[in-house]
Amino acid sequence: MNFLSMKYFVVLAEERSFTKAAEKLHVTQQTLSAHVAGLEKESGAKLFIRHVPLELTDAGRVFYRYARIIRRNEMALERELTDAAGMGRGTLRIGVAPSRGQVVLTPVIESFRKSCPGIRIRLVEMANDMLWTALARDEIDLVLARAPEALPGIACIPFAEEDSVLYLSDDLAEALWGEKKGEILSSLSERNRELPESFAECPFLLNSESDITGALARRLFGDAAIDPVIAVESESMGTMLKLCVDGAGAYFCPESLTEKLLPRSAQKNSTASPSRTGSTRFPSGTRKVLNGGV
Repeated sequence: MNFLSMKYFVVLAEERSFTKAAEKLHVTQQTLSAHVAGLEKESGAKLFIRHVPLELTDAGRVFYRYARIIRRNEMALERELTDAAGMGRGTLRIGVAPSRGQVVLTPVIESFRKSCPGIRIRLVEMANDMLWTALARDEIDLVLARAPEALPGIACIPFAEEDSVLYLSDDLAEALWGEKKGEILSSLSERNRELPESFAECPFLLNSESDITGALARRLFGDAAIDPVIAVESESMGTMLKLCVDGAGAYFCPESLTEKLLPRSAQKNSTASPSRTGSTRFPSGTRKVLNGGV
């Protein structure tokens, strides 16, 4: 058995389709089929039930479990040999959510490139839950994302702590509460990270539950016994912030991301050093902010 055939088998087992696996591997279906046939002959066992979609046999499931271990060891071997030879070559595949990659990874990549100029970085941008699937399949090397509770076989290292904020345009607040706007926003401050009942009528812009701020928002809704009015759901923080500034709804977003993602026009209309009242910020201009805590 060789490493190449093992790689082909793993991809085919995960894609469950000769067509999709061949496209992903950039080989013909005939080439892929020949490698699988060779593995079946060498192992003396049928590895796939050939219907649509493909299904692993009992022997195939055993083979897949060990093939993934061999693939990991093969990639580790390649990296260590490269380091030992002092070549400093290769590709580092980093998985990250699209908006977060724009903001968080830029300085990290710049620093890494200075110390390891021969390493090529490949960014894989997708939703959080898809990132963990890709990591489990060895399609990426590391992930910058909110980690699920249980990750057997994966080392999790804290990268950063951040607050989340709730953005709400003045125009929307005025339309919702009129003269009571100031009183309601003050009560938001006094509640210290709790949403007042008045927010039950406010439209919200939400990320998915697998996202940090999406999970935070849903927890706050539950704590306040609010059934939220959801106007838009999306993974694009930049788009959601613009919708928020335009008055489409209130939006939870990590505070560290807003400086880069918030439209410039909105930034110009807010104070540079907003005052604090408890855990709530109230900059003048287009936004109101609640520190949600992550």
